Amino acid sequence: MDKLEAKLTGVSRRTLSDYVAEKSEPKASTVIEIADATGVSVAWLMSGDGSPTSGSRSLANDNVVRLPRFDARASAGRGLIPVNEMPVGEVAFARDFLRNLGANPDYCYILEARGDSMWPTIPDGALLIADASKTEVDDGRIYHFNVVDRALVKRARWSMDGKLFLTSDNVAAGYPPEEFTADRIDELRVGGRIMFTGHAPMPLR
Repeated sequence: MDKLEAKLTGVSRRTLSDYVAEKSEPKASTVIEIADATGVSVAWLMSGDGSPTSGSRSLANDNVVRLPRFDARASAGRGLIPVNEMPVGEVAFARDFLRNLGANPDYCYILEARGDSMWPTIPDGALLIADASKTEVDDGRIYHFNVVDRALVKRARWSMDGKLFLTSDNVAAGYPPEEFTADRIDELRVGGRIMFTGHAPMPLR
């Protein structure tokens, strides 16, 4: 990795070298930034399979973007593995559709929700579009959080004294909110804000 590549991607030369040597793994937003800066597809960047430019995020139609889909599943429950793995594919969406959601198309990615803690807002198995550019946590919005070795999809709630609570929508299930104060902030990373929830018809409950 040379200095120009590091400058283009906004990632330090040493960090890029660690990625190449598989000493560390980039988060979803970093993968997207590197792919966009270097003009290659996310899938090729992570796996080396196929052509660097085939299936790139920007297609011939400028109104279409391919979002990387990650195999990691964020739990709408008690937490599964974080999204720091290779994408398993890409899904095409219209840029206008994503912009109408208020999302930045170039920073969106797809993951799958597991569990019932966010029901009925987000049912088990729903595919989620998250925006990695939206990492400022606003009260009442739903985010993909990485908490140490867990990935969570939770609604953020701020208390008057500055504490952050990750809460569930399924009140009847009794999921307790998870509290974060200043001494725990290093355990928490925001993957992105959930901008869209797609799912099959839900069964009666």
